[in-house]
Amino acid sequence: MSDDLFREVDEEVRQEQYIQLWKRYGVYIVAVVLVIVVGTVGFVVWRDMQQSARDASGEQLLAAIDIDEDRPDEALDQLAILAEEGPKGYRLLARLREGALLSQTGDTRGAVVVYDNVAEDSGQDRIYRDLAKVLAVSHGMSVMDRGEVEDRLSSVLDEDNPWRYSARELIATAVMVSGDRAAAVEAFRALADDVEAPAGFRARAAEMLAILAQ
Repeated sequence: MSDDLFREVDEEVRQEQYIQLWKRYGVYIVAVVLVIVVGTVGFVVWRDMQQSARDASGEQLLAAIDIDEDRPDEALDQLAILAEEGPKGYRLLARLREGALLSQTGDTRGAVVVYDNVAEDSGQDRIYRDLAKVLAVSHGMSVMDRGEVEDRLSSVLDEDNPWRYSARELIATAVMVSGDRAAAVEAFRALADDVEAPAGFRARAAEMLAILAQ
């Protein structure tokens, strides 16, 4: 009986250690995803702005971005309107910005809902819908368990999906946070050893392996 008790306490302590690791290193994963977002949607911004520099939707988006740090509630209102009524490109950008701002202000669940709406928007291209799935998890990891993370990202793991490495990294992290050290090591090692994975993903996976080995 005492052995079972000590084992349960040890597992809880280990899981708490992994949660702390996520809190410490998870920000880097989110940052990487956001860098990818900038690169991916940058063309959309450029294209739409080039088409009509004085377009009302463009001005509305820029106005919301300009005040999102000082007056986030007002910015969120403007972004929500644009996300519902704007042209396709602006609608996407507004939602992505809205999700990021909600997360920044501490409304994690609200951010996840916004990204889920993008993921379910059949009017958007698949690449952006899959991106939204990744962003929902990267911003919502603190309110999701391992099963939900794996379920949400299962459709992003295809070999031809540009977000698959982000998905694999997030799943490995969720496995680690769940306390399953052996499975986490396996997931991070597979990513670290994948010669086709971008260098940044492999390097971070190797770092996590070193931490888990301690």
